[in-house]
Amino acid sequence: GYLSSKYGARNVLGYTNLIAGILTIVSPFCANAGYIALSICRFFIGLAHGALWPAMSSLFVHWTPSNERTKIIGTATAGAWVGNIVALPVGGVLCVYGFGGGWPSIFYLFGAIGIIWSIGFLVFVSDSPKTHKFISQHEKEYILEETKKDLSAKVGRKLTTPWIKIFTSKVCWATFIAHLCNNWGNYLYLTQLPSFMKDVLKFDIKSNGFMSALPYIACALSTSILALISEKIINSNKISKTNVRRIFNGIGMIGPLVMLICLSFVTCKNPYSGVIFLIVALGLNGFFWSAGPLVNINDIGGAYSGVIYGITNTFGTIPGIVCPYIVGVITKHQTQQEWQIVFVICAIIYFIGAAVFWFFADSHIQSWALVENLSNENIQQSTFTLNEIEYKITKM
Repeated sequence: GYLSSKYGARNVLGYTNLIAGILTIVSPFCANAGYIALSICRFFIGLAHGALWPAMSSLFVHWTPSNERTKIIGTATAGAWVGNIVALPVGGVLCVYGFGGGWPSIFYLFGAIGIIWSIGFLVFVSDSPKTHKFISQHEKEYILEETKKDLSAKVGRKLTTPWIKIFTSKVCWATFIAHLCNNWGNYLYLTQLPSFMKDVLKFDIKSNGFMSALPYIACALSTSILALISEKIINSNKISKTNVRRIFNGIGMIGPLVMLICLSFVTCKNPYSGVIFLIVALGLNGFFWSAGPLVNINDIGGAYSGVIYGITNTFGTIPGIVCPYIVGVITKHQTQQEWQIVFVICAIIYFIGAAVFWFFADSHIQSWALVENLSNENIQQSTFTLNEIEYKITKM
């Protein structure tokens, strides 16, 4: 987020994804070189991908009018799930039939796609409508007018990030905690779901990839549809934006919580019921992604939305490190009873995230992020400087 505000979200997002694509292609060679080489390669891929959501948040602030923001961000978020929808079944097929020894072809294919996408992004995207070459003047003026209250362009100077106010804001902390708790479930699905499908539900590798993709199809569809619905609810003024954020986050966490409890009792005798529970769980999780805490960042953060997203993305990455390790420790024998413990832990974490955000959420832009307040602060600083100069002159 900080890098996006300093060097431009286009550059940060475009070049970090280009680096990630190149390193993805190199991954099989690093794997052949040994565990350490592969670990270093994967570390830098993760570092590059860490810029994705904060940079996107910076772009959203510049490009999305507030009355269309929920819809646009929700639809863009749904696109992230399309990657899982494609990669899981395609990866399963390539493991068996792929070129270059099977599994390496997964890295070659998706690394190349990442490089092609990055080049196209750098050519056709700009940080702001002001510098975009392909949109009409009418559209440019409309977007600039609708987004100016969220940006620092009116202030007349580069802004100093209010780190202390961000880290002492209960609204920001509600977002950080909700993102962390939701991502515990997200990383559980992403990194451990194939193991559960194979070891407990007894799906083979090809059908495993397809079955693992089905929940993400549900999540992508629900996120897109719910983003439209939530925006209509907000624009109708029948429910406040804050309550919409609370309700959507609550359903997006409590729904998967219930489904995980149900999933914990599924055995290989009825594997397809387990798939159904997972589909419903991730479908309901679309409430979180479509209009929950992450969309709320752009409501509360103004010109600092990218920075706040960078912080919450850091918190959201913690489960990606901790969750697989804990699951590995618990499921040493891959029994149903061990997986029950895993799912109950995740359900508890979901509940914590839902409760914290419900009590502390707010959708109003925070006082420290208001451009008008920053402008007044500038005026006060300028007045003080002039008075100080006048005082020194009279003393002379």
